[in-house]
Amino acid sequence: MTAIDIHPEAVGLRERKKLQTRTAIHEAAFRLIDAQGLDATTVEQICQEADVSGRTFFNYFSSKAAAALEFQDPTIHPDVEQAFLADPGSLVMALCEVIGSGSEHGPDLVRLKQLLSRRPELLTTATRIMVEVREMYVDLAARRARSRSEAELAVILVMAALSKVLHDDNASEEPISVQLKATVRQLLALRCDEA
Repeated sequence: MTAIDIHPEAVGLRERKKLQTRTAIHEAAFRLIDAQGLDATTVEQICQEADVSGRTFFNYFSSKAAAALEFQDPTIHPDVEQAFLADPGSLVMALCEVIGSGSEHGPDLVRLKQLLSRRPELLTTATRIMVEVREMYVDLAARRARSRSEAELAVILVMAALSKVLHDDNASEEPISVQLKATVRQLLALRCDEA
């Protein structure tokens, strides 16, 4: 069967199966590492519980820690990127849309935070992931900003707002991008009077 012969339904089914496999690997890694710790958990144990081969595991995740944290190479959906680049408004508010979109469709950050509190040995991997994600957003913001420094400051501001949103005990039904914009406005409204 050539690429031309593939029906749209088959592509949808293939993507669903890939998502199911990825989810099964993540859930197995999450459960095992949460119960046993990172060092005591092997890739083989994760594969056995997820019912996949070692080769399949490494097609989805680079390590057992990445699997537990549900991390894959950071990307921005092309539609989100195009909308950001075409947005004539505020750089910071446009970044709220991008980062909010990534958070809505990414891993369950509250659940991962709980795992990190129980398994601090995952913090090294989590920190590396956050640096990679931050750099991805800075690279994108730099395409609209007046300078790389401005792009970095804009991303830092929105990431600070994201941290506040994720740690807020008052759960909101609003999309994360809306919550980010409101939090950024609160941050910008703070007075910085000189002593």
